[in-house]
Amino acid sequence: MRTTSKGFWNKISSGVAVKDEWDDFAVSRPFDEIEESPAEAALDSLRRARQRARQAGRYLVVLLKQLFLATFIGIVAGVVGAAFQLAIRTSSEFFLANDAAGTGGGSFRVLFLLPFAGLAIVALYKACRLTVDAGTDQAIDSLTDEKKASLWLAPAIFASSTLTQLFGGSAGREGAALQLGGSVGLAAGKLFRLKRNEFHVAVLCGMSGGFAAVFGAPLTASIFALEIACVGVVYYPALLPSLVSATIGASFAAAFGFPPFSYTLAPFPGVSVALLVRALVLGVCCGLVCVFFCSAIRRVSSTFKRRFPNDYFRAAFGGLCVAAATVLLGTNAYNGTGFLNVQTALDGKSLPWDFLLKTLFTAVTLGAGFKGGEIVPSLAVGATFGSVAGSALGLDASQGAALGMIAVFCGATNCPLTALALSAELFGAQNALIFAIVCGTSYMTSGQFGLYRSQKILFSKLTAEPFDVRLRETFQKDLKVLETRMSAKKNVK
Repeated sequence: MRTTSKGFWNKISSGVAVKDEWDDFAVSRPFDEIEESPAEAALDSLRRARQRARQAGRYLVVLLKQLFLATFIGIVAGVVGAAFQLAIRTSSEFFLANDAAGTGGGSFRVLFLLPFAGLAIVALYKACRLTVDAGTDQAIDSLTDEKKASLWLAPAIFASSTLTQLFGGSAGREGAALQLGGSVGLAAGKLFRLKRNEFHVAVLCGMSGGFAAVFGAPLTASIFALEIACVGVVYYPALLPSLVSATIGASFAAAFGFPPFSYTLAPFPGVSVALLVRALVLGVCCGLVCVFFCSAIRRVSSTFKRRFPNDYFRAAFGGLCVAAATVLLGTNAYNGTGFLNVQTALDGKSLPWDFLLKTLFTAVTLGAGFKGGEIVPSLAVGATFGSVAGSALGLDASQGAALGMIAVFCGATNCPLTALALSAELFGAQNALIFAIVCGTSYMTSGQFGLYRSQKILFSKLTAEPFDVRLRETFQKDLKVLETRMSAKKNVK
């Protein structure tokens, strides 16, 4: 008899479900409290030892199962991510080469085809039976409800992001990588007929593997996948599988000739009150820039939808706006992913209005229906602003750019642990304290703003209390129980 994938996976899963937690066996009664004979106590201890051994076996099988899933998904996400990175790099190089020739005096520019690329993207999404708004939010929704995801999202985002870069749209690639990786995890979950919690882990592994393959930062990718769904909550059970998947994905990208991005940043002087004040002021400013960046993307998108309800017309009009603005400014510095803006900022050559123009270009591109990511544009906005603001505060321009890009990324994604990991992988861990200060300040200043509507902000950033009434009541009850237990322990002492 032929064994289906469902039957095979259910055989592995049978007897694996963990009904009792380790805590049930961790606390045992003192020997003098056991009302049993020594022989009965010995038999009881032997029974508990057998239960622990069975429990350990179940945990081992679950661990092996998760490692298998992480490895499988990491390989697939790594190959897909490397192919996507190759497509994006080729498209960007093609645009810069041909559009630069047009700037030099040619009568035709590739940029003029951007409105038609928008029409093609809308047609592609409709052919795949996807809404034009389908993107990273849909990948985040699939973490809690697999019915909201679609396997067609991966090929659609791959082709549409390539078209956006090919003709000069202002969008990133890491957000698209999250969508690609999430689709890979979704496909694996459906292939093996996983249960709900296992499906959740599979999607997280796909997102971390895809992000690491494109960005080359496995630690950042794994933590990002755990933090992105719920602000203030980290899904630690998927930490090891996400790390494995991200490491494999980054390794595949490196094997295909895509090394990770890194920059040697000059170390900051010793910690002082003056440096602390500069970091706090820069963090507050970056938090406000983050609010402006996220608000601009949402406002432009909602305005375009209200004024131009037809998807085709909206995409063509947005592409025309980007092309016209590029021609009027006489530069294509604000087209593409934004990596060139980051490099310019780190070199100390940013202009005071670079962050503003990059924000507007990205907001129009994404609001019109073009596809890509918001992460690299947020890094570009933060770097260009931080370079100028840091210099005004007395910091080195490259140091200000590094602090700004990490701070704006932290506030825009609401993922402070991810931002700290990103700073360590990009710039080294020797300046972790300063990066932590600007990240914490930007995270608090940005409030409830963020790039992704599907993110659930469960707790207030200021009071740490749940926003939901039921969660708040449960939270208060837990605090009262904890206070009662603590006071009882003090009285016993």
